[in-house]
Amino acid sequence: MIDKERITSHIKDLDLKKTVYKVIDKALGVLKNHDYRYTDFLNPYELKNSTAVLNSIDDIKYSVYGGYDGSERNVIYIYPYYVCEEDLDFPISALMIEGNFKFKEVSHKDYLGSILGIGIKREKIGDILIHKNFCQVIVQNDITDYIILNMTKVARNNISVKDILFSDIQKVDINYKEIGFTVSSNRIDCIVSSIHNISRQEANKIISSNRVYVDYEPINNVSKKVDVNSLISVRGKGRCIISDIGDVNKKGRLRIKAKIIL
Repeated sequence: MIDKERITSHIKDLDLKKTVYKVIDKALGVLKNHDYRYTDFLNPYELKNSTAVLNSIDDIKYSVYGGYDGSERNVIYIYPYYVCEEDLDFPISALMIEGNFKFKEVSHKDYLGSILGIGIKREKIGDILIHKNFCQVIVQNDITDYIILNMTKVARNNISVKDILFSDIQKVDINYKEIGFTVSSNRIDCIVSSIHNISRQEANKIISSNRVYVDYEPINNVSKKVDVNSLISVRGKGRCIISDIGDVNKKGRLRIKAKIIL
């Protein structure tokens, strides 16, 4: 018998623990019924913790996929140990959303809002890849037809939706704005304050209100230290990657370089 509490005792984030519990329940279902089970789409933080727990469970195997190499959000497909991965058919699909967007720039928020607006839950949606005149979205198979039939507009623009092959997926080139600044330390409150040009007091308030994530992990400890390559997300303000933590200057301040994701 698998002791869910014991194998998740290291997880203090209650929302994360609930997610991992669901993953464990999928694994238990596979062990009991000798069938296949798959999770909702998971972000990298959820995926890291879920796969760590799955690695401690015998007689199952799992595969991770989000529609293309390098996907941010992925599902875990869990199956009996004697099944070959080549025999699996992943339960996700790719959709193409097209429309005339030349008079209005359409954002990630617009596409996501339109999908959620027809009653789809966020965890059923994978990556949203936005291009100039179209968008590609990874979703779970069981909602594909529903989206094709019911999603007709994005930001008041008429659109069409169709099913496409994974081989038709086009990755998005991410644009960055590089910045440099100095801070008294690499604490998250100092970093957020400098990147977003706000006071330390305001940064502390944002962090304490659970609006800041480091590598997708929710952070409410203002003294958490940030490392090189950390992805920092501030809800409502955007995301950036810490590209370099340099030496201390003559004034005793730490040199930091960051790439703001545009």
